[in-house]
Amino acid sequence: MAQPTCVRAVGYRRVSSLEQTEGHSLDAQTAHIQSFAQFQGWSLVEIYTDAGISAKKGTNRPAFEQMLKDAEKGKFDVVIVDKIDRFYRHLGGLLTTLEHLNSCNVALASVQEKLDFTSPWGKLMLTVLGMLAEIYIDNLRQETKKGSYQRSRKGLWHGIIPYGYCSGLCSNCTDPNGKDYCPNFGKRNLSDGKHLIAHPIEQIAVRLVFEWYATGQHSLSSIAKKLNEYDLTLEDGTTVRLRQKGSSRSNNRGVFNKDTIRSMLVRLMYTGKLAYIGTDDKGNRYPRRKPREVFEGQHPALISQELFDQVAQMRELLARNPIQRKDSRVARIFPLTGILNCSYCGGTMRGISWGGKYYYYRDSQKDDGLECKQETIKAELIENKIVELLRQIVQQARSENVLSTAGDRLQIYVDRYEKIQEMYLAGEISREQYNSEKEFFENNENLLRDKGLYATMALLELLEADLGRWDELSLLNKKRQLRLVLEAVWLRGNSLVAIQPTIAFLPIVTSLSNCGRGGARTPDLMCVIHAL
Repeated sequence: MAQPTCVRAVGYRRVSSLEQTEGHSLDAQTAHIQSFAQFQGWSLVEIYTDAGISAKKGTNRPAFEQMLKDAEKGKFDVVIVDKIDRFYRHLGGLLTTLEHLNSCNVALASVQEKLDFTSPWGKLMLTVLGMLAEIYIDNLRQETKKGSYQRSRKGLWHGIIPYGYCSGLCSNCTDPNGKDYCPNFGKRNLSDGKHLIAHPIEQIAVRLVFEWYATGQHSLSSIAKKLNEYDLTLEDGTTVRLRQKGSSRSNNRGVFNKDTIRSMLVRLMYTGKLAYIGTDDKGNRYPRRKPREVFEGQHPALISQELFDQVAQMRELLARNPIQRKDSRVARIFPLTGILNCSYCGGTMRGISWGGKYYYYRDSQKDDGLECKQETIKAELIENKIVELLRQIVQQARSENVLSTAGDRLQIYVDRYEKIQEMYLAGEISREQYNSEKEFFENNENLLRDKGLYATMALLELLEADLGRWDELSLLNKKRQLRLVLEAVWLRGNSLVAIQPTIAFLPIVTSLSNCGRGGARTPDLMCVIHAL
């Protein structure tokens, strides 16, 4: 095949979102590429451009990929780049791409380095320059990680400002929810720009999301719908419709959806804290990982830690029982989901419904095509058996006064300390005697507290009260209460064969001589129930 009389050249230019500076701008790269091609006497047929994209290994660069495909088709003879780091910042990727271009009879030329990488000397220099580019990005990654960690330690947010907050630079506000929305737009600055402040309207939407979800009566989709229809009246009497922050370039700006609500519900930042997630060796954030460290933030809290924890608990309770079905009917919550197990095969029992009127628990192993003796059981039947078992445990705990001894001891200490306080205030004993008695009381109180007496007594009283009005509780509250006292329940046929109490409920169960009539504890602290 005859070679073309004129060398056909193409240019490749790239700039990341953080490199829009003189010497790296797309216009500057274009000018350098054009001048170089003209000086060499080459015909510049096209320039491929990737804007706002990194040159790290594994990065998707559409124009770069198209250039390689065109090289395979023989559309040009040489690629011109302004600098090697515009082409690749990873040595392995750089050398692999160069080898691929050579197999297509395509050369690579660099304007700034003034090198022809088809010669032996050029290939050597290419290796050295590629290593330098890779070292640079590794150092940049490490410095970025250190800077991110230090800002988190200081309680300063870094990155895109999350919904609910703004920079406080009101006089020259660029926030998507600023102009024609925020009442502070164009007024004096409320911050130095380094410390976030609560957005006057968005913070209200955040609190509504958490408060609504904590009730257990709303799904993510229904909350999004309520927000999209919510009109807020400002102090001056004007009304604004709540909207998502979005971005100035978004065509669907302002519309809440279930994904935005879900992301808001897990943002610890709303409690006034900063969660440092960290990154791996490649600079990628760890996905779905608990924070490595939590720091006190310098931004205001939009919700309380208590409300955040309530929502977290509610999310766990509703994880397998969505509030809303796809057909818009309210789904039935199964209180034993995640607790009830089959003692034949060890599989979990899954809540199912039939026609929206009949409710059962079914062995999940059968849904996977496996055989098991356990039959599907009516939800009401097994739920009532467990409630009756809990009533027996509470009744026996009360009748045998399992907590009375420790409680009586605690009350003696409290009465004695109160008497000492009265005597000290009346001047009947010295300060030294008072301090000695105070130390005695605190030591004994702490001892009883360490044994979990207070928590156990509170749980027993709560359980007793809820069991007394069990039929009045919602299914969600029933599920919450069962989760407080039971880790797992094992079913064989229509009978309960074992329960595993939670750590909080364990002192009540283990303090009894047995676990109900005809039962006995096993060495692993599970209560075996022969029949009810």
